[in-house]
Amino acid sequence: MTRKAFENAIAVVIALGGSTNAVLHLLAMANAAGVRLSIDDFTRVGKKTPVLADLKPSGRFMMADFCKIGGLTPLMKMLLDEGLIHGDCLTVTGKTVKENLKDAGTYPKDQEIVRPVRDPLKKDS
Repeated sequence: MTRKAFENAIAVVIALGGSTNAVLHLLAMANAAGVRLSIDDFTRVGKKTPVLADLKPSGRFMMADFCKIGGLTPLMKMLLDEGLIHGDCLTVTGKTVKENLKDAGTYPKDQEIVRPVRDPLKKDS
């Protein structure tokens, strides 16, 4: 667990429109792992990361709907392609995020759950 991994997690949570509980949990996890992370990191990452997923509780769709259209992998690929997550971050697979997402697909064209980066639900967190 590295600083880059936590920054990637922050960006993904923001893109998903995730809960403020993620802040508490990620800060606690970073602390337990000995990684320096603060609330200011959420603000910094949040200023450049758009909210893309229209998920409950504030959105229209359920997480099960999100999984049916492809889940997290296409979202992470979108964030990677826009430079919003660290592609060089090593993962538990022994490969980098970029290597893991190399062959990632995209969401179906007709889905309404995840917006394009250029047309987000909200431009930042």
